[in-house]
Amino acid sequence: DVEELQVLGVVFPTKKMDSSNLDNDDESNNEDVHDDAEDDGGVDDSNDYDEGDGDEGESEENAPIETIPTVFEKKTPTPRKEPLEVAAAVPNEVQDDFAQYDEIVAAVMSNNPNLTQVVLDNKRQIGNNDGGEALWQALTRNSYVKVLSLRNSNITDEQMAALALALYENTSICTLSLQNNIFTSEGVEYLVVCLEYNSAIKAVELDGNSTMIHPRILDELQGILQSRGGHIDDASSDHVHKIESLLERIRGKEPNLTELNLHGMGIGTNDTKAIMDALVGNVYIRKVDLSSNMIDDHGVSALSLALAEDTSITHLCLADNRITSIGAEYLLCALDTNDTIVDVDLAGNYSIAAEVIAELNHALEQRRTAGC
Repeated sequence: DVEELQVLGVVFPTKKMDSSNLDNDDESNNEDVHDDAEDDGGVDDSNDYDEGDGDEGESEENAPIETIPTVFEKKTPTPRKEPLEVAAAVPNEVQDDFAQYDEIVAAVMSNNPNLTQVVLDNKRQIGNNDGGEALWQALTRNSYVKVLSLRNSNITDEQMAALALALYENTSICTLSLQNNIFTSEGVEYLVVCLEYNSAIKAVELDGNSTMIHPRILDELQGILQSRGGHIDDASSDHVHKIESLLERIRGKEPNLTELNLHGMGIGTNDTKAIMDALVGNVYIRKVDLSSNMIDDHGVSALSLALAEDTSITHLCLADNRITSIGAEYLLCALDTNDTIVDVDLAGNYSIAAEVIAELNHALEQRRTAGC
């Protein structure tokens, strides 16, 4: 007896299921899984997370979600098929990043009262694979986390639908940070519908997504949050003004402007081209930080063309963007004619093959050694 509301194909229940039925289902699932574990020699590794409430060994398919199991499972994002474009093995730093993510999700699942802030910024596996599934399920069972940050984590519209369903059940999160992801108006609409039932969320941060979100949807979200004393943080207009101001200073060739910091400004391909055009003829800027933006291989192509003729920039930070091996190859080609750059940071761009990173690091190390 659940009334359903459909929005863009996602079903939101409007009345909770009878908890007594869920308790019976839990006991039934536990007995079935216990029998299966005995058949397999008493070992059951179907679920990596122990909730600490005696429900060990539940399979992912039968794991009870407090009120909307069938709906949640139906809309859990389908894992993408393409693998990371890395060499034979995943780099150690990526493995460490995955392990850290799993540890955080396990902590959320355990409902630890001391865990009130969950920061999973730059965890691309949330959007690239099915990593988000475990997190969404953990959030439905958590009652202590108040701040959830998923900045620059490849969150798509599909992931936003799953997150909205999880937030329908969660009543503790009050601040949601979703800057620099790749969802559109559709993804925000899922969130808007969720907020009609979730009254806990009072602050939503969407910087870096605004170009793909219709102003009407943003206004609707703003209205809901303001009605409960909250707000939406969308500093994209401030970022635009800051970028324009910096471009004017770059074109003006100010001698005191030696470092260009554009970290987390939602910069994409077109912005990158504008920045590099402005840098033409500037001999004062030595360091450029473009980390945690939305720069892809097309942006790096424009960047590399400009660097081929640049004679002043020595340090370039492109960490936590959307660069693949193709973009890294563009940078290698730029180094053939540019002998000024001595440091390039590509950390967090996990789709770059290990051998390409090694080749780039070797080229940079040679010129640093020669400079000494």
